[in-house]
Amino acid sequence: MKRKHILLLLTLGLMLMLLSGCGVNMEGVDVKTTPPDGFWQSIVVWPLAHALIYIDELLVSYNVPHHWGFAIILFTLIVRIVMFPLTLSQIRGMQAQKELQPKLQELQKKYGKDREKMVAEQTKLYQEAGVNPLSGCLPLLLQMPVLFGLYAALVATGPALKNSSFFWIPDLSYPQYTLGMGWVTTLYNDGEIGLLIGYLILPILLMVTQFVMQKWMAPAPAPGQDAGQMKMMQQMTLMMTFMFGIFTIQVPAGLTLYWVTSNLLQMLQQWITTSGRFNLLGSNTKVLAAVSNADASATEKGSALTSATVVQETVAAGANKTSASQKQRRKAKRK
Repeated sequence: MKRKHILLLLTLGLMLMLLSGCGVNMEGVDVKTTPPDGFWQSIVVWPLAHALIYIDELLVSYNVPHHWGFAIILFTLIVRIVMFPLTLSQIRGMQAQKELQPKLQELQKKYGKDREKMVAEQTKLYQEAGVNPLSGCLPLLLQMPVLFGLYAALVATGPALKNSSFFWIPDLSYPQYTLGMGWVTTLYNDGEIGLLIGYLILPILLMVTQFVMQKWMAPAPAPGQDAGQMKMMQQMTLMMTFMFGIFTIQVPAGLTLYWVTSNLLQMLQQWITTSGRFNLLGSNTKVLAAVSNADASATEKGSALTSATVVQETVAAGANKTSASQKQRRKAKRK
């Protein structure tokens, strides 16, 4: 991967993290009394925030302890279930791409110098397999507005999380955005080591789940793929994971709880989809047929070349035999 591509990805990652608040005041607002500002907040952010508050009030009515923490977890679970069809479509597209990868590599080796021919053959293979090259990206793009809206809703409801504990975390609204990373040194200097460790557990869990998820969902290296490129991609993955960890140290624990829950649910969905126990991926007969046709075509071409070679060798052998017979006749005449 070229350096400019890496810089572009890192820049996009930073922009997503910085802009994911979607215009909501980072200190939070009272969504019950404050009207939404603009179309985005009206149709996405405020409805999600009201849904989150409704779940919390429902848990309070049942005297559920740590209600805000469980409200965030339950809300994230509902969102993941609603978006599961898109996630399933994304995983299916990625699986189809993975199954076609060996044949795509063969086409690259065969038509590497002829760019137009290679693109034409790849397009033909995609069409025969019924696979859209962008099938793994489009569902993700459709999910992004919802995920950003959910993040913005959590930012908006920030004041409601004040003094809301969740097991070892005394306040889900801490640390505030305005503190940056200064709260770490403050707690350390005050001797609040236990409290500091308690607030750092979620960012550490986020980095661990992010790393495991990226390693698990990363496609297998293609045959002949450059080792340097693979190493560069792994380094970039580690860098992005570390950046997410640093970012979550600077946001309230409630938001980090949402991210950790979302990662765990995504890993669970990935396992359910790819484990084979539920047969959610199914059997893509078109992909199998396209791969089989490609193999058959290569076999036929190989057989044709072999037959042509045998014919040429037979003709050459016959010609040599005829030539040898003529030489023997000439010698006999001379005697």
